[in-house]
Amino acid sequence: MKAFGLILPLLLVVPDGALAAQAKRAAVSTPDAVVRELYRVHRKGYGHVFVREGKKLQQRFFDANLANLIWKDLTETPQDEVGRLDFDPLYNAQDIHVTRFRVGAAALEGDKATVHVTFQNYDRKENLKFLMTRTAAGWKISNIDYGEGFNLLKILTEPLT
Repeated sequence: MKAFGLILPLLLVVPDGALAAQAKRAAVSTPDAVVRELYRVHRKGYGHVFVREGKKLQQRFFDANLANLIWKDLTETPQDEVGRLDFDPLYNAQDIHVTRFRVGAAALEGDKATVHVTFQNYDRKENLKFLMTRTAAGWKISNIDYGEGFNLLKILTEPLT
């Protein structure tokens, strides 16, 4: 009864929003949870991650270097031109019809992690590798490897042809 008497006042003092925020932070505390949350927020391209209005989302999910490169591409590309991000970076495609979507468990190595995302896009099987880094703000995506020598950092730093 004493324990109940101590907990009840605590529940009355802690606002519901604080508990929800704490639960949400705990839910995205692993590298694979961060990737799942990114895909949820992205909403198959209908979210605001890869647009000018998405700067806070870019900073939330990507490390400082990658977030800055994404922001630079979005803001320095003239409105009537296509920048380096002429495709959806989370699906490695311009058009998507995704089935068999799966986020794998993170492979941890100290402050680095790798998360594999696999799916079928139309008739093409995709296997993306999210390279993650633990930062002071939590796990962040430092690169997305598309295979065959292509990755998001390379795309964002190579000169446009």
